[in-house]
Amino acid sequence: MSTAPMKPLPCQCLRTKNPYGTTPQNPEEWVAGIHTSSSYWCLRTMAPAGPDEHYVHLARCVPGRKCYEEPEE
Repeated sequence: MSTAPMKPLPCQCLRTKNPYGTTPQNPEEWVAGIHTSSSYWCLRTMAPAGPDEHYVHLARCVPGRKCYEEPEE
């Protein structure tokens, strides 16, 4: 039995709203998938681009991005 590798948790500053609800309260819920109809924004800039001037997205706001902030427990 193989298990899929766990996707990295997104930056704690990433927020979204989609037709089915709002940003999950539990960071683990993010890893379920990317919703194509979601709109994303950064809490640090309150815009669709982060402090590094690149667009924010569930697939982009991950460890390795220079403005990434690890989710708090």
